[in-house]
Amino acid sequence: MTSKELVKQALKKWKFPVLDEGENTFVIRYQMNYVHIASLNEDSNSIAVLLTNIFSAENQREELLGLKTCNELNYRMMQVKFYIDADNDLIISSEFFYNTEEDVEALLNMALHAVVTGKKRFVCQYKETEAEDKLIQELNVQE
Repeated sequence: MTSKELVKQALKKWKFPVLDEGENTFVIRYQMNYVHIASLNEDSNSIAVLLTNIFSAENQREELLGLKTCNELNYRMMQVKFYIDADNDLIISSEFFYNTEEDVEALLNMALHAVVTGKKRFVCQYKETEAEDKLIQELNVQE
């Protein structure tokens, strides 16, 4: 069975409707988020779970704060990656490899939880980073 078929089987079991389907991708709604699930390479038994549309930097300051937040979270969190793409949009990704077909359901469940947890942590960490940056700017003005 292909990675795509294994993912589809798990989603059907969990009663998650597929909202959109591409050649190797699905879009589902999970905990009030639109999540993209992709089988990266059939030969490697790998699957990626992506969360987007959370943050988009509108200027250089926001981009730098977003990157700083991503770096901090990438350092502290495992199982999930944070990055800002070429369009200045945040991507939260959890990728995994599986050995057997039985692994897919449990690993997919962990990946879904990881990206949603990542979203919550990004929002909190960005606010902290923004407040810290504002304080540093104010202190620099006073000097």
